[in-house]
Amino acid sequence: MTINFRRARSTDLGAIVTIFNESVDLPINDEVELITPDSRRAWLAEFDDDFPLWVAESAGQVVAWCGLEPFYPHPAYRFAAEISIYVGRAAQGQGIGRCFLDLVDRQVHDHLPIKTIVAYIYRGNQASQHLFTTAGFTRWGQLHQIANLNGTFHDLLIYGKTYKKD
Repeated sequence: MTINFRRARSTDLGAIVTIFNESVDLPINDEVELITPDSRRAWLAEFDDDFPLWVAESAGQVVAWCGLEPFYPHPAYRFAAEISIYVGRAAQGQGIGRCFLDLVDRQVHDHLPIKTIVAYIYRGNQASQHLFTTAGFTRWGQLHQIANLNGTFHDLLIYGKTYKKD
């Protein structure tokens, strides 16, 4: 499978939502109901050159996405981002997540103003923990039993990576 990575466009929103919705029934996602493109239009519009959203395409179809969002809306945190990666079920296990993390590393080193990236991962999501660990993220902490997903409480693990910037 040949994968191409590019910045997301507004026309990708339907595919992005579809990929996101594939994980709604899994204990790796904060949502408990399916989302719609209309509910995510404003979210998509917030991505910019400093905090981008990328998609992975195969045969002209969006199969995964990765976004960097501001970590917290306060000026003191303007160099920190939260990362999200979602890979469609049909494209999982092909290294797309790792390719996204390599892309993020290159972009941060080349031009993004980001110094720190934080990833929130549910304890049960072993695949994401492995992915981020092998990409140089370390576990910084956990929020114990913080999320109630369909009546079950889950721990949220915090992984992070700090980049050396000149």
